[in-house]
Amino acid sequence: MIPTRGRGPVAAVFALALGCGGAAPTPAPAGSETAPTPEAKAATPPSPACIDYGTLDPSTLPPLPASRYADTLQQVWLRVLQKHYDPTLGCKDWPALRLSYAQKLVGIEDAERGYAIINEMLGELGQSHFRLFPPGGGGDEDERREGSAEPPLSVRWIDDRLVVVDSRAGGHLGKVEPGATLLAVDDRDFDEAIARLRARAERPSELAFELGRVASARLSCARAGQAKKVKLAEADGRQVIRMLQCAEPEGERVTLGNLENIPTRVNWRMMPGTTVGYLAFNVWMLPMVKRVEAGMAELRNAGMTALVLDLRGNPGGVGAMSVPVARMLLSQPGSLGTLQFRDFKQEFNVEGNALGFTGKVALLVDEGTASTSEIFAAGLRDLGRVTIFGGRASAGAALPSVIDELPGGAILQYVVGDYRSPKGTVVEGVGVVPDVLVPETREAFVGGHDPVLEAAVAAMRSDATSASTDPKAPGAPP
Repeated sequence: MIPTRGRGPVAAVFALALGCGGAAPTPAPAGSETAPTPEAKAATPPSPACIDYGTLDPSTLPPLPASRYADTLQQVWLRVLQKHYDPTLGCKDWPALRLSYAQKLVGIEDAERGYAIINEMLGELGQSHFRLFPPGGGGDEDERREGSAEPPLSVRWIDDRLVVVDSRAGGHLGKVEPGATLLAVDDRDFDEAIARLRARAERPSELAFELGRVASARLSCARAGQAKKVKLAEADGRQVIRMLQCAEPEGERVTLGNLENIPTRVNWRMMPGTTVGYLAFNVWMLPMVKRVEAGMAELRNAGMTALVLDLRGNPGGVGAMSVPVARMLLSQPGSLGTLQFRDFKQEFNVEGNALGFTGKVALLVDEGTASTSEIFAAGLRDLGRVTIFGGRASAGAALPSVIDELPGGAILQYVVGDYRSPKGTVVEGVGVVPDVLVPETREAFVGGHDPVLEAAVAAMRSDATSASTDPKAPGAPP
């Protein structure tokens, strides 16, 4: 995932962790993506043809044809049958899929191909947060990370190219400037991956998300100190080669179940020349709440009148963290939405906080904003508490899931619930579409600009100035 990754295969995409309660995958171009209406996206009641598999006895099904990966497929198939929130499994013929994909596994000895076939079966459900990882990592070649170390730069899909949007890379042959286009890593270009993912992606955000994930995987190193050979096109079009040294991501390490040693970071500052505060954190893990609280306190003590909360590249994490963070921004009680599990519902209820921050809040999203981040953004927008800024919609991967280790060591991430915002908005497969869509261009990054952040700060600064001179505004001078 473009956002921060931790060690291990599942760190690439975090799920909404359950236990919230609970326990992490896969926008108008900058200009035209619109969200389907909630009515169009809402789950329709099962038709008479849909079968409720909640009472299916798996022992009554025929045995699978023998193959090296038949037992793994059976474990995956059974876990989904028992745990998915929809006992009809979206009206799919789940028993028939079990047999058809087991037949595809006959004669398959290669682990990558075997796991790819099982993941194709999971893909039949058409939802995020379904993924099987081989023991010890691995996965599709384009998504396989060598390790957790990586060069100090960020790459995103902007203007139909992989653009360096942030860089602290020096390299032996010169530094990498923001706005450069990434053309190849270790002599391997991105043309095939771009063509394949462009044909498969249904939305601009999905394409940007997947290509960012491929770029990040190829840039990864097995350990700090190793180097990556990269080919870049600089702002003037000149192509150059750089050797970039990898380092371990900065941040305090947190482990949650199969998510191990996740680097966690919370950053805050006052924006120069303004009373607008800036706060960002890279993942949702409960131990981070105290650091977020410390950041908010410091910003408020510095005279913050409006806040920019940056969730770009934040892939989610522990859903329970969303409640105390929301409480820092809500003076009145509210709900961030509802999770529907197979047998019960769970509401993200937030108590009102008389001492909460009451100034304007801009919340930033991009294609790397997923899961808990999307639930938080959609919930606070429905409550009228935030304005969403971004160059495109968020990932649209908001379903809660859990991550289990199966017998034999494979890791399975699977969906167990459905999410609806307080107003019934569907985020899965749609994303959180910005209220303020800010065009992002490579030229802006070449010039050292961050268009989305700058637009949000300008809007919050204007609102703060208006509030300070409005005689009806709380705290305004008489």
